[in-house]
Amino acid sequence: MESKSFKKGFLPTILVFILVNSFAIGSKSWLEKKGVDSTVIMLGNLLLFLVSFIAFMLYRKALIHPTTAGFLRNVYSGMLLKLFACAAGAFAYIIITDGAVNKPALFVCLFLYLLYTIIEMRSVLGISKELKKNG
Repeated sequence: MESKSFKKGFLPTILVFILVNSFAIGSKSWLEKKGVDSTVIMLGNLLLFLVSFIAFMLYRKALIHPTTAGFLRNVYSGMLLKLFACAAGAFAYIIITDGAVNKPALFVCLFLYLLYTIIEMRSVLGISKELKKNG
């Protein structure tokens, strides 16, 4: 049951990852004409996917934790992980490019962050409802 709910809950995140990378690869020349660096989008997408995977595991673990303190510890750990990983990724990008930041690509990554967060929360809420229904 738990493995099934995990697969069902994380599947939309996997689909978004595949679609965004496919779009970034397939539309590379179009994105470059618009001034958007597709490499930044793909790397940002990869970072967000990996961080969302770990955060999703923590949120799922929080749902089944018997104590409130354990629940809060897992939820806050997931949130802080996403915050620090995204900040570290942005900081590393700024350092690597020596300040020549591709702002449109960063805004796309910000949109992807919001998209991943919305999908993640919907999946966790769905699992929570399923757990309550099954007792």
